[in-house]
Amino acid sequence: MTTKTLRAGVIVASATMAAGLASTPAPAAPVSETLSWSLCSAVAKDWPGGQDDKRTECAMLTVPLDYANPQGRKIKIAVSRIKAADPAKRRGVLVANPGGPGLAGNLDFPIGITNGGLGTLAADHDLIGFDPRGTSYSDKIDCRETSTPALPPTATPKEKAKAFFDRQAEDNKRCAAVDPDFTRQLTTTNIARDVDAIRAALGESKISFFGVSFGTAIGANYRSLFDGRVDRMWLDSVMPPVMDGPAMNATLDRLGEQNFGEFVPWLAKHDFEYHFGTSDEAVRKTIFALRDKLGREPRVIDDQTVLDRDWVTARLDGGPRSWISSARDLATVLEGGVPRSARPTTENARTFGFENPHGGLNSLQYNAIMCNDGTGGRDFEAMWADKLARTRAYPATGGHLQFGIYCAGWPFAARPWAPVKGNSPLQLSGHTAEDTTPYAWAVATRDAVGGTLLTIQDGQHASLSRTPCAAKAIDFFRTGRVSGGTCPGAQ
Repeated sequence: MTTKTLRAGVIVASATMAAGLASTPAPAAPVSETLSWSLCSAVAKDWPGGQDDKRTECAMLTVPLDYANPQGRKIKIAVSRIKAADPAKRRGVLVANPGGPGLAGNLDFPIGITNGGLGTLAADHDLIGFDPRGTSYSDKIDCRETSTPALPPTATPKEKAKAFFDRQAEDNKRCAAVDPDFTRQLTTTNIARDVDAIRAALGESKISFFGVSFGTAIGANYRSLFDGRVDRMWLDSVMPPVMDGPAMNATLDRLGEQNFGEFVPWLAKHDFEYHFGTSDEAVRKTIFALRDKLGREPRVIDDQTVLDRDWVTARLDGGPRSWISSARDLATVLEGGVPRSARPTTENARTFGFENPHGGLNSLQYNAIMCNDGTGGRDFEAMWADKLARTRAYPATGGHLQFGIYCAGWPFAARPWAPVKGNSPLQLSGHTAEDTTPYAWAVATRDAVGGTLLTIQDGQHASLSRTPCAAKAIDFFRTGRVSGGTCPGAQ
């Protein structure tokens, strides 16, 4: 998934899940066109694969904006293909999605597969990529978010959050109004229906699917709608089965508090380098004293960056892979310096179509997926009360406003996902120590939709193709054999 200020990388929730057997596949809109393929390097401006890419083909597919009205307005979806290297052994197509929402990098994902640990699948599968509606080369809306008005350093945390909430509400109102009909139809379920339109346009009765991060939500929704059209599906770094803003935040806070409990003794062991204390008690005292001091007297670095209580809290909840950078930042600030993480980043918006650059994060698509699909975040006071409750429950790391706050002023009611269990071959893989899509989400999705869960023993997001488990994935797509138990992770 994708990150922004106050925004966590991927979506999660825990809630009551719909269950039961999948019904007859929901009909996709009839596809009357034949895909017209051209080399992506020849037709797609700034093609990420480079001008020397002579394998990847691109086409535009016309799909309904609203599948409830298939004869109404149409939109374009960008699709890519790398044909199976050995046509005599070709066993079908593998549609793949690397995550999001809002991100570019979907259309060229087949190139990444061929160059990685799953590359041998390119011998007997056509690899299919696509830009989900609202992103990159597919039809989308570019609407830049504005900056939150600067507040004095002495502003309270609630005043800062309310200013962000109010600014987000204005941006959501303005951006949704550019094309309300289009914005309302930016949903994961509709993206899953677009995948089925791609299947039909390819002339395939079934497809295999490989989804990573947010791509797992697309896959799970596709299987819930079209179980009979799934050949084999693997979901890595799994999204939750539903989205609920408060539950998302609570899950991450709980994991963050656990990570902090392991970070503290690590800092004590490395006192010779970071100087927070040689015991757990001393480390906690030093960190909380620094946080309290910056809470009372925030340090202004520039007009976009303030070192305050929230800045410290945000450095405490990461897993082992973040400890060195967090410790360096905290130690630098403890000594009065300016940390690397205080340097601001920028984002660019893009237009759509092959004649335009493929672009980066599309904030409107991100917000639309979060808010059209998920609940929470519409009422500031309710959200703030939830934040305070989580701060009390998790005193070191609790109280983040990662999810929900981006739904401020969202003009459409949520239509949550409705996951159901199916019968098609499904393999999930979760990573024991990662904090982007926590392992618990993989368990929740497995319980909601079925399948077999493989536990990868690492803390790296979406690392399947870089682990020994890649061989299991290759075998699964060729034979349908699923794998439970554990597997060594990426080094």
